[in-house]
Amino acid sequence: MKKLLSLVLPLFLALQSSCGTREAAVEHGTDKAVTERAVIVDTDMGMDDARALLALTGSSGIRLAAVIATGGSASAAKGADNATGIIESTEKGYVPVIRGINPDLSAPPPWRAHAESLGGHPFPPPRRLTQRPLKEAALSAEGIPEGTWLVLGPLSSMSALEDIVPGTLGRAEVWMPATVEGGTVKGWNIGCDPASARRVLSGARRVYIVDTGAGLDEARILGSVEGDSPAAIWIGETAGAGNGAHAFLFDEIAAAAIASPEIFRISPERYALSGVDGETVSIERSGGGPISLVRLEDPAALEAFLHEAWELHPGGHEGHADHAGHHAVVSDPLARMKEFHGHLGPYVVLGYRMGMIALERTGSAGHFEISAEVHSTLRPPRSCLIDGVQLGSGCTLGKRNITVEETGGPPFAIFTTSGGTKVTVRLLPGVPALLQGSIDSVGVEATGLAAWKMDADSLFEVTTGH
Repeated sequence: MKKLLSLVLPLFLALQSSCGTREAAVEHGTDKAVTERAVIVDTDMGMDDARALLALTGSSGIRLAAVIATGGSASAAKGADNATGIIESTEKGYVPVIRGINPDLSAPPPWRAHAESLGGHPFPPPRRLTQRPLKEAALSAEGIPEGTWLVLGPLSSMSALEDIVPGTLGRAEVWMPATVEGGTVKGWNIGCDPASARRVLSGARRVYIVDTGAGLDEARILGSVEGDSPAAIWIGETAGAGNGAHAFLFDEIAAAAIASPEIFRISPERYALSGVDGETVSIERSGGGPISLVRLEDPAALEAFLHEAWELHPGGHEGHADHAGHHAVVSDPLARMKEFHGHLGPYVVLGYRMGMIALERTGSAGHFEISAEVHSTLRPPRSCLIDGVQLGSGCTLGKRNITVEETGGPPFAIFTTSGGTKVTVRLLPGVPALLQGSIDSVGVEATGLAAWKMDADSLFEVTTGH
């Protein structure tokens, strides 16, 4: 609950606009000597959106207050799944993921299948972070967290949120990418839902349009990303040879403007919306207008920022998978066991811990990267261990990566990773009798709680090999 409350507290309100780079950093609370910046990322999860999200999760100056998946390049549902998979593959911990609005499109974009599959290299599907629809999240006790909005997709969810919680736009500071040419602003995301674009650009308290027409050598920048971080591996898989059509930087530039504003310049002129025609927005100078233009001043620094955020990106290992330690993101694993199994008993707890030990010893993300062979009696309470192994390791009957062999002795499980590493976790011989004595004395649930707290060395024998 403390983590959740911390996400809904605003950090800073923006002050008056400044054309200086240092002043701009302080203005928006992003001077790295001051604090992290709370950011709400509203994304339609195209390929550049994914790279932008990875850059933000890899930036020490950013705290993701929430991620909202709006339909566009990907559908809202699939975009939310992909965003959740990315977040779970980092070390950002708990981030609210919200399913936003699917705007009415005449037809899905031709690149939708590529976006929804993340270029054929998807991150593991959601396992721990729970998604909520926009209206439910907005009307919950926590509401939508406070923060700077970085809108990388259509503005449909922001517009809808104004209907759900009136006054949202009047409080919002919005950053968005677009191509700026004189007095016009162009972007596919604008044309997806021009009515919402008009509403947000005229109704938000402040709007910063980040010009993405910087003339960068995008293919070279993406092709030179190195390292074994989840971000670097994924970018190498999707932006290299054979994926030239997706070697572009768009949303990444806007992400950098949020995280590293000192390398950008905010125009001293203020603008107001004068019209929206398809993908084109017309703006005109207005001293009290809400719109400012943001332009990149230091391309080399942008490249350095992106490479650092991607290459030193926390979390995961080969295959851009999640750290086993991220199971701690679950607010209450005991509640999950109880909900799945029907009650909290010692053997479901022990099975869960066995699966967790296997992931920790192998560095595996579980689920699709490991299999389990459980040896146990097929009668409760010992067979309850099988349910715990499924929860703890992610090996399930539905995925066909768990098997059960009947044995009369203390239960044990053999876990094998996709790379061939094996871990055997055995229940020590005296444990079943100890548990039965506790069940007879204090009951099943109390014994389950005790099994959760006991030192692993007093419960299991663990061996590793190939």
